[in-house]
Amino acid sequence: MTMRAMAIKGLVSGLALLALGCGSPEPQGDKLFPPQAARWNDYQGQSVDLRDYEGKVVLVNFWATWCGPCRYEIPALVEMSNEYDPEQVAIIGISLDQGPPEHVLPLIGEFVERLAINYPVVHDGQAELLRAFYKENLAQVGVPLTFIFDRQGRVYKRHLGVPRDKSGRLNPHGVFSEDIEILLARS
Repeated sequence: MTMRAMAIKGLVSGLALLALGCGSPEPQGDKLFPPQAARWNDYQGQSVDLRDYEGKVVLVNFWATWCGPCRYEIPALVEMSNEYDPEQVAIIGISLDQGPPEHVLPLIGEFVERLAINYPVVHDGQAELLRAFYKENLAQVGVPLTFIFDRQGRVYKRHLGVPRDKSGRLNPHGVFSEDIEILLARS
């Protein structure tokens, strides 16, 4: 496949996912961390294990470097990572960028550096982790996709797209923080 064909395919796929990247949160209280997603490597090869986050509120954010809404949402997650006590709250980013690791991993690294991402970032180019977290039809999912887990590892909320506050304004920081504060108050 030529570079142009790959670029067009990526653009079309990206636009399709972007079009799907809106929705409302759905509480999923009975689901636990998927066991097959418990351990993986970040984009730099360092081990990330969900068991290390037991007892914490955990926000897991699926994104891609080509995703405009993701680029809008991630700075809010960086800010939240600075605001919350890491003993209480963890944020994990999962890149869904596809392609050979020798091309994709440096791209993710540049993206992480450019946006000053200060939390673990994992590469899931085959969407294995996404399938583990999102049991429904993957054809109906987009990015950004965020799961917020309570301290017991149960899904509290799932946000598809950049979340809006009660006034209808795009406000990932406000919406995610509200969810996290509710869960922190429960302990």
